[in-house]
Amino acid sequence: MTVMDNSLFQTLPELIGAIGEPSFYSQVGVCFSKISTVSNFKVFSYPKADKPALLAGFQEPELDQLYCDFAYQLDPFYDVINQHQNKALVTLDSITRHDFESSTYYDRFYHKIGWKNEANLIVSLNDERTICLAYTADNTPIHQLNSELRPYLESIKSAIQKHEALLSTILTVENDAHILASNHTLPLEAPDQVMDQFGLTKREKEVVQYILQGLASAHIAEMCFVSEGTIKNHRKNIYRKLNIRSQRDLFRKFLN
Repeated sequence: MTVMDNSLFQTLPELIGAIGEPSFYSQVGVCFSKISTVSNFKVFSYPKADKPALLAGFQEPELDQLYCDFAYQLDPFYDVINQHQNKALVTLDSITRHDFESSTYYDRFYHKIGWKNEANLIVSLNDERTICLAYTADNTPIHQLNSELRPYLESIKSAIQKHEALLSTILTVENDAHILASNHTLPLEAPDQVMDQFGLTKREKEVVQYILQGLASAHIAEMCFVSEGTIKNHRKNIYRKLNIRSQRDLFRKFLN
């Protein structure tokens, strides 16, 4: 029986549902934990101008810290990332020489983690950041495992790209909101009589005022003692009633 059974794909709806949420990479970890033949995995973020950060995976605090502090600079996969070789699925044996076990990286770090061979799913987001999913298998040849996992990995890669694109959009919108708010000399508020014209509920009016203060959905949720998902639903209803499509549009509507 191969590793690719229907139970793996049943994890994808929850992963898709977590797109844009803080729990997203934890859900990526759940997906990998369901692959019975994978014996260890790590999900790292590699910023261009900073050290990597562990996002999910089997945690080994001392080794993880050692890798993120200095060992990553010796990692052959790090060279692949920096060279922008446009490779999505890479195995260790395809990028190292036969004398890998004599390398500084192996001597100072790799032998400590006990991985025999590994593969990296490299998700290039932009010139500033890359996400890598590193995994190994004790009893299945890594190339066989990759062949069987490829459709599943493509789905995970697509979800990561959508998640990061959404986060980028949210950050851009929130930055724009702060700029618009800071450029307005008086506190920006939406008059009740104006909002009444659009049929906003009392809660929707409250959410509008918080948005105009430049608060993010998570912060508004805390202020209103509800979930972030509830606030996002309020925002959708507000945008629909005001016939607008973005937070920038909302600011412009009440700037005059």
